[in-house]
Amino acid sequence: MPIPDSPALNRRQLLRSVGIAALALGALGATSACSSREVVTDGTAGGEGPITVVDQYDNTITFDTPVGRIVSVIIPVPSMIIGADQSTARNVGANKVAISLASAGMLGTMFPQFLQTPVVAGNDFVPNVEHILAQNPDVVIQWGDKGDDIVAPLRNAGLKVLLLKYGTQEDLEAWITIFGDLLGKKPEADDLLATMAADRAVVEKSARAHAARAPRAMYLYNAPEIKVGADNSYMDFWIRLAGGRNVAAGAGSGSSLAVTREQVLTWDPEVVILGNFEPTAPEDVYRDPTWAALSAVKNKRVYKAPLGGFSWDPPCNESNLMWLWVNSVFFPDERHDLRARIAETYRHLYAYDVTAADVDRVLHLPANSVSSDYDRLFRA
Repeated sequence: MPIPDSPALNRRQLLRSVGIAALALGALGATSACSSREVVTDGTAGGEGPITVVDQYDNTITFDTPVGRIVSVIIPVPSMIIGADQSTARNVGANKVAISLASAGMLGTMFPQFLQTPVVAGNDFVPNVEHILAQNPDVVIQWGDKGDDIVAPLRNAGLKVLLLKYGTQEDLEAWITIFGDLLGKKPEADDLLATMAADRAVVEKSARAHAARAPRAMYLYNAPEIKVGADNSYMDFWIRLAGGRNVAAGAGSGSSLAVTREQVLTWDPEVVILGNFEPTAPEDVYRDPTWAALSAVKNKRVYKAPLGGFSWDPPCNESNLMWLWVNSVFFPDERHDLRARIAETYRHLYAYDVTAADVDRVLHLPANSVSSDYDRLFRA
């Protein structure tokens, strides 16, 4: 699972053997080639050092010079750094899932050089310390809530490690603030937080207005394995925020809770949102006879979550667009002018002018056009 709740760390013992001697591998890695619109970070951007950053575990990390080389084991982080910089230059190592999502989504189109970023971890978040040292990073960004076994090898190798935690909107806002400090982009971070706050207020107002007809909704992280977003997940947050009732509430915890077909049939969701970490499309669900009795299937209300600079279903720097999208899906009289908002957001975050075809791709328009109201809501 790309953003798991309890990853299996099957290389931990091997990593414990990586010691300080491995620092000899720390030759400079080649930086990615930059497009003509990129702002190249050469290690002097962001003002003069020292820079001090406090992570989500109250660890204080100090840098004598501005941070120019960042490795992220965490999947959404590279797209957020690119969105702050309009450049891939600081990303010198990434999770393979981040690169896969970039290839499938818009990030690889906007910044094709990111697809050549060295891979330093997979979906278990176990860092390849040798590969990381070879990139000579100023800092490594890693999860702090999934055990010390994926953190200690990095620190034992003499690397500076910035720890984040996953799951809530408050955590996402903390990431944005931390990256603003780390990158010398505090005004940009504050602007993004203000935009999110304004959009949240819009969606909350809509949800209150439509409270009497809140749909039974379900986020399906993995359709073949029937894994859903339950309590204490970001998906539960945006379902409730947008005015829905999460049918998986009370069934368990996490963004990928395994449930049975019988449970789903009993819950009978009226709207189903499909995640981007496996390829199931609405038509696949409509064709599956085991789901024929679901209200969401009968009424053609199954939708694939958008995939932009990052997938919109987990927290990212485009999450406010996800809230607006879900609110429109739940209540089709709420339009939000989402196509224009996508174009505005991409100019602001990525210095990129999207085409109509780009927006169709972000919104999974071909796949979602088989579902109720989608063309009316989102086609140009």
